[in-house]
Amino acid sequence: MAPVLALPQPMVISDSTKQKATQLCGTDDSIVLTDTPWIIYNMFYNAAQSKGTQCTNYDHVSTSLSGGKEIVWSAVTNIDYVSSTSNIPKGYSFIGLTQNLETKLSAIDSIPATYEWTRTNSTAYKGNICLDFMTSDTKGDSTSSSAQELMLWLNYTGGQLPIGWPTPVATVSSLYGTSWKLYQGKNDDTGITVSSLLPDTQFGGSWEGDVKDWLEALVKLDVFGADTYVNVGNAGTEYFYGNAAVNATVGLQINL
Repeated sequence: MAPVLALPQPMVISDSTKQKATQLCGTDDSIVLTDTPWIIYNMFYNAAQSKGTQCTNYDHVSTSLSGGKEIVWSAVTNIDYVSSTSNIPKGYSFIGLTQNLETKLSAIDSIPATYEWTRTNSTAYKGNICLDFMTSDTKGDSTSSSAQELMLWLNYTGGQLPIGWPTPVATVSSLYGTSWKLYQGKNDDTGITVSSLLPDTQFGGSWEGDVKDWLEALVKLDVFGADTYVNVGNAGTEYFYGNAAVNATVGLQINL
C-alpha cells in the first residue's frame, strides 16, 4: 500500500453506537470512532488511473465471544481491467489503529488481532487480504526513506506479486501455523523499503494471532531493532481491478 501521509480531516464519532452504517467512496474518505481504537479508511490513492469505483463501508462495532471489540466492515471494488494499469495497485481499504501507536516495539505487551473475511467476485479480480504496519527508529515517522513498511499477506489472488519478487531474502519456518517467505524491495513512489511476508499456505477466510510475534520475527532477521517505533498499523485489502465485495470483521489493538 501507499503509506499514510498527511491525512485529510476525518469524520470523528465519539460514540460508535450512534454511527449508522456508512458508505465511504471518496479518494480519502474516513471515519474515526474515538470510543474504539480504529479509523475506517477508503484510500483510493490511484483513482486517477482507475476506471470504476471503490467504496469502504462501515457497518457496526460488535463484541466477540471473548469480550473484545470487533469492527464489521466491507470493501466493494468495481474497477475495470485495463492492461496498461493492471499491475498498478489502485488503493487500500482498511481498518487502522489510532491508539497506542508511536511506541517502541520493546515496550508493547501484545498486539492481538483477528481477521475474518469472505470475498465474492463476479469478474476476474486481483488483490489481497493483508496487515500493513510501519516502523521507524524515529517516533512518528511513516514518510521518510528511513521508515519501514511491513506487509503480512494472508490471502492473495489474480497474480499479485510483492515488491522484491521473485527472490525471497529469508524464510520464517513457523509463524501462525505455517511457514513464510520474506520479500524486500523499495517502493519507487515513496522511497520506503517494503518487507512482505507471504505464507506458504494461504489462509482461507480467517486468521488470528499476536502481531508482535510477526514484528519480533523480523527483528530476528535484522529487518529492524527491538527498539523501533511502531508508528502505523492496520488491516485491510489492497485491490488492483475487478468487481468484488470483501465482507470482513477485524479485531486489532495495541496493549501496553
